[in-house]
Amino acid sequence: MTSAGGLLLTIYGIKHLAADGISALPITTMIVGIAVLTFFGLRQRHLDNPLIDFSLFRDRVFTIAVVTGLLPLAAWSAAAYLSGIYLQSVLNLSVLHAALLALPGAAALTLSCIVTPAVVERIGKRAALLVCHFSIAGGLLLLLPTTVTGGIGWYIASTVIAGLGYGVSFAVVADTAVGAVPAGRAGSAGAIAETSNEIGNALGIAILGSLAALLFRLQGPDLAPTLDETLQLPSLLPSVIQDAKSAFVTGLHVVVVAASLLHAALGTAALRWLPKSAPEEQTTEVHEEPAEERMASRP
Repeated sequence: MTSAGGLLLTIYGIKHLAADGISALPITTMIVGIAVLTFFGLRQRHLDNPLIDFSLFRDRVFTIAVVTGLLPLAAWSAAAYLSGIYLQSVLNLSVLHAALLALPGAAALTLSCIVTPAVVERIGKRAALLVCHFSIAGGLLLLLPTTVTGGIGWYIASTVIAGLGYGVSFAVVADTAVGAVPAGRAGSAGAIAETSNEIGNALGIAILGSLAALLFRLQGPDLAPTLDETLQLPSLLPSVIQDAKSAFVTGLHVVVVAASLLHAALGTAALRWLPKSAPEEQTTEVHEEPAEERMASRP
């Protein structure tokens, strides 16, 4: 309850700061949320059986694996959320049409999850994570050519290329985190890795979505805090609708650039700090002689 309450208060403050501007309520709420999360962390460090074993973060490989699970989910959730709004509110597509356009990306993600074990066996975990982060970064950047009048092809290409990278990330991160700790603490490591995914999902929409909302509020027609609310206002001039959609697309572009830079940084961190693991087929295994053969070979 303490961790959930702290997260909710912090996210509430961030979202309302972006949508409504600086005021006492969101700032106070965010400060209280951060204080609650700090209290939760300090208390967990002194418990015999903590919900989150913070001592695991002393291992560099484990820490990078958890961060690699959290931040990509943040970028993915924000990009998916804003892209859905783009398709439906900017390009005026139906919900069904927008959902069907997401199917190629979902298929690419599923296929990537299936083939990832073979890829990791051939090139190793570090190389796989490096490829996945730069694949996601490149996929997100393919949303930059989208405009108010079109961009469906760029959206599909973006989801397919990024989906291939996300499939690798989902499959490798948990295994890397669990493999970095002693066997007796594998359960705690797996739980933290899974929780980081869910937290990243929520924080991505909250933080990057709030960034897009802030840019819309600063550049839009200043009639409502969001694009959907603006378009629902009566008697809007075509120029106002165009300005509102352009402001939203600008926010989308800024978010995908920020998310791409984040993934490029994660790929660099993986290259710099994760240990270089050899492909499985290149490792040399020492096979022990069966006991019967050892006995027979003795004089």
